[in-house]
Amino acid sequence: MPIRPGKNETEEQFISRCMSEESESFPDEPQRYAVCQSMYDREKMSKITDTKQKVMARVAYDTNYMGIRLAEDDGLEGACWDGYIAVGLKPLGDRMVPNCVPEKE
Repeated sequence: MPIRPGKNETEEQFISRCMSEESESFPDEPQRYAVCQSMYDREKMSKITDTKQKVMARVAYDTNYMGIRLAEDDGLEGACWDGYIAVGLKPLGDRMVPNCVPEKE
């Protein structure tokens, strides 16, 4: 089961803990970082009460993680949704995550 940020845990603390705890589930480091960052972002987004801000946060979330498989798989080869392929890495915050693009591009 995915871990969740602690009540008083900073983003940096959570990402560090998550990267360590999820190393077996996500052996590919860039994919593991995307998964951990998405968990943190999803938890932060769940606390937004203003409808407009919540919609904008969801759009940003969907854009940041579009095509990235945020579930267990076998490394970068399995890091993208069906119909997407990993073409190197892209920046997300200060880290690099799989760059998943539609296969037709």
